[in-house]
Amino acid sequence: METVVSESVTGNGSGSSAQSDTGHVQIVDQAHIARVLVGLDDRRHALTVAIGDQATDYPAHLEAVSLENEELLLTITDAGSLSPTTLDQHGIILKAENDQQLSFERIEVHRSERAGEALKLWGALPGRLTTAARRGHTRIALRRDMSVEAALTLFEGQPPLASTLRDISGGGCLVQLPLAECVPLIEGTLVPHVTLTFPNGERFSIGASVRHVTPVVDTHDAAVGLAFEPLDLGHQQQLMDIVSTTQREIAWRSGEGSRLASPSALYTAPDTRKRSRRQKRLRSTPVVASLKKITRDLHLFLLALQSGQPLPIERLERSANRLIKLHGEDRQALFYGLTCLTHEPGWLQHSLGVAGKLADLMLAEPSFAAHTHRAVRAALMHDMGKALLIDENLPSLESEMSEPQRQRLQAHVTVLMSALSKANYPFEALERDIIGAINERLDGSGYPRGVEEQALSPIARMAAVIDVIDAMTRARGDRPPLSAVQAYRYLYNRPARFDQHWVTRYVQRHGFYPLGSLVEFSNGYLAWVLGVDERGQPNRVRVIRNLRWDDAFYDDEVGRLDFEQLGRLTGAALPHLHDL
Repeated sequence: METVVSESVTGNGSGSSAQSDTGHVQIVDQAHIARVLVGLDDRRHALTVAIGDQATDYPAHLEAVSLENEELLLTITDAGSLSPTTLDQHGIILKAENDQQLSFERIEVHRSERAGEALKLWGALPGRLTTAARRGHTRIALRRDMSVEAALTLFEGQPPLASTLRDISGGGCLVQLPLAECVPLIEGTLVPHVTLTFPNGERFSIGASVRHVTPVVDTHDAAVGLAFEPLDLGHQQQLMDIVSTTQREIAWRSGEGSRLASPSALYTAPDTRKRSRRQKRLRSTPVVASLKKITRDLHLFLLALQSGQPLPIERLERSANRLIKLHGEDRQALFYGLTCLTHEPGWLQHSLGVAGKLADLMLAEPSFAAHTHRAVRAALMHDMGKALLIDENLPSLESEMSEPQRQRLQAHVTVLMSALSKANYPFEALERDIIGAINERLDGSGYPRGVEEQALSPIARMAAVIDVIDAMTRARGDRPPLSAVQAYRYLYNRPARFDQHWVTRYVQRHGFYPLGSLVEFSNGYLAWVLGVDERGQPNRVRVIRNLRWDDAFYDDEVGRLDFEQLGRLTGAALPHLHDL
């Protein structure tokens, strides 16, 4: 839809609007409402749709407005849990929020059409517009070539969340950041420090509160609306200067400025950046792209669970199906791909790793294969409770924890089960079994119930073995990752805790050089394992570095016939020791 600069909603001077005692303005002039509707822009407004008396508003995109046909086209994104029949029973309200809160009411839906997870709606133009009119806060949408970093500090002593500024006004801003980083951001959350860093190095810091968190369509990002805390005179002046400079910069870059216009110092950056020559993991492949679709679905599932919205259970179903399908198409590519998701939070990397390996082991066992889908669903969810625990007392899952924090973290199982029950998740017995028992041990030393061997099902024992091996081979705040052999040794040396049958079966399936692990050759080469033979020995690797030369970095796939160039395989290597 064509983007136009929207006028002030109430500044038309007509007699077709009325202001209530609450400060809200109601407009019924159809021509005026249509002009405001056409002026909506996804970059400057958070658009949502409210349906009847439902508590949840759904993220939306305004596709088209036809004044001639008196019709609009809306797409409700991430609407998998919304039934089209609901729309037949209720009118809808389109809400647009920036520094004004706009409600386009009395929209009658003519027809709807599902498009994957989205729902397209054709409806009549709104019959009424209600707005909380606040003057003086024009929201300025930055161009894509105007890069401003936004750092959100939520908890003392923790690194800020890195995001990108998308728009700014005298009262707040919109930032964009990965869904993976949005776990602690829910409506009403206080952000003590929001620091905007402009290209020339100037910074603007202020406290803010979260107004909304809206997934960005077809991306792995979310748009987070922030309302600034009250400003002192110094901050007010700096913010006014930033807003007016941003307007002039946009005009200059769009070729709309005066003859004397020039680029502003605020948006002029010194060219001091250096390119990195190192490549830590493989560039995106079809498998990695599919895995990223799974991570997006899981982030949105968690976001709904956290905010009390209807659970998009179809996303969980689709994720489990997609993971099992990837395993069937190319098992080795899947397990290598699972090691490439390094930008995802640790709990999610772990959950995907456990789900993939649980599917692998269950599909290899005829008596368990039929239950694989339900088990994978449970494994994908099993660590979400940890993300739900993040707050000022447990600000990070990645850093080293105190003993009280560790004790608190063990509540993640009961927290997750409670949240799922509250959201009316349709539990199946196997899901309860895996989520509830994956942290239990044969000798009763596990949690949350401390049950012993006789109370644990074979699948729960299998899942526990997979969970521990995957966790031990990943870095934790208080220790680096172990090699696969070190993890195997740990479990083999504790037969009272872990079912040795499943430890052996796991080793048989994954070997001493698991797919995606790092190996070293006698000529100094380091390489990621891409493929293994029937004996578990690497037969295809991606060479990335030679330790004999500090500046020797590669990106070469090598098969076994050419291994003699690399030398003899000397063993596993630990990535963190080589800054990988």
